[in-house]
Amino acid sequence: MLEDKHCQVILKNEDDTVNNILMNYDIILRTNDRRTSYDYFDIYDYKNHNIVASGIEIKKKVRNKWK
Repeated sequence: MLEDKHCQVILKNEDDTVNNILMNYDIILRTNDRRTSYDYFDIYDYKNHNIVASGIEIKKKVRNKWK
């Protein structure tokens, strides 16, 4: 059973200036109601303590087609 997951992004080929900006944000993977897959994600701003984007759908590939 899956749970919501907080992730941070660090870009390997970028300098500290860019990565320091990204460290202020979390991507929160959200599960479906049955907790069997991640269906969407939110972006959380730590500095201002709020969600800046919500309900962004995660596209799934089904038999070589994006759904």
